[in-house]
Amino acid sequence: MPVLIPGESKMAVYPISYSPAALERAFDVSGTTDILGPPALIVLRKDKSAAAIIYAEPVLDENDELRHPVVAKLDLIPRKSARQNESIVAVKRYWESKAVSQVEGIVVDNPARDTRVATTLYEHLIVEQDLILMSDHEQYIGGQAIWKRIARSSKDISVFILDTESGCFYPYDGERVCYDSECIPESEIWSLSPDESQHGIVLVAEKRTSFSVDEGLVSQA
Repeated sequence: MPVLIPGESKMAVYPISYSPAALERAFDVSGTTDILGPPALIVLRKDKSAAAIIYAEPVLDENDELRHPVVAKLDLIPRKSARQNESIVAVKRYWESKAVSQVEGIVVDNPARDTRVATTLYEHLIVEQDLILMSDHEQYIGGQAIWKRIARSSKDISVFILDTESGCFYPYDGERVCYDSECIPESEIWSLSPDESQHGIVLVAEKRTSFSVDEGLVSQA
């Protein structure tokens, strides 16, 4: 991820919703949240390829069909771990509702931008589902802001900087330094496209009290 691409994502932006049947077929309800006011569900795709926050109560769409509006959606890519008891997924894309702001890695609805929606989704997956989240190798500016906010504000998540080419964590001397959005020089993490000098660097987020990911455990699938 740490090659930063100026501007916003070029992906098509569109509202997302799920039918009750699709939710039952493809997702597991893994938690609830009241961060938006109305009751919302946190759902995880059965194959762990996506997670989302959706409104608990379905509403009628333009076709008079009941749908659960999606507030935030996180697309995930499974990664390999040398430990059988670890589940590592890379954050590919985040979407937040209303189609006004979309950033690679995560998309968020404008009214939800001032809430802790992204952090809530990340923390649930890491703390409650015991997942280890990695960034992607390319990231829009908004995605960088989300990772920095999580590193700075989350009390339950530790963020580390991993060089996937060497398999070592920053400062690459056998130890690991927890990233808090300020303690590591930005030049060691991000490079601005077309400069790809930091393309091999990713951020790794894991439960603060869990066993850490050791050097060499993560391989790119």
